[in-house]
Amino acid sequence: MEIQGWVERPHYDAATHRLIWSMAARSKGQPADDPGAVNYNTYALGRDGYISLNLITGRDRVDADKPAVQKLLADLDFKDGKRYTDFNAKTDKVAEYGLAALVGGIAAKKLGLFAVIAAFLAKFAKVAILAVAGFGAAIAKFFKRKPSA
Repeated sequence: MEIQGWVERPHYDAATHRLIWSMAARSKGQPADDPGAVNYNTYALGRDGYISLNLITGRDRVDADKPAVQKLLADLDFKDGKRYTDFNAKTDKVAEYGLAALVGGIAAKKLGLFAVIAAFLAKFAKVAILAVAGFGAAIAKFFKRKPSA
C-alpha cells in the first residue's frame, strides 16, 4: 500500500470538538488511472479520550459516502460528564501530546500495519510456493513408474 497524500488535510472543528482528515492510498502496481482508496478519519474528542470513526472507500465514492458518516457523527453524543466541554482543569489529566501528534501517530501506526501485513503476505507466499512444489514433487514421485526388472 502506498500513501498518495491528503484528500482532506487534518483540521480541528472547535464547535464539535472533532479532528478530521483523510488520506489517499493505492496498492503498489495499481494502474495510474485507478482512483485508489481513501481512508477518511474523524476523532470525536471527549473528556477521557476519543471515539474514532473511519470510512474506507474508493476515492471516486468518498463524496457520496460522506453523508452517511456525517449522519453517524450527528447522532454521536458522549454521556453527561464525559463530554469534551465537561473537562475540569483542576481535576482532569491533560494529554501529553497535541492534535498533530494524534494524527501523525495514527498515520504512522496505519503505515506500520500495512508494512506488517505486506511482510506477512510475502513470507506466507514463499512458504505456500515451497509447499506446493514439495507436494507436486511427492505426487510425481508416487506416480512415477518403476523400471521393469
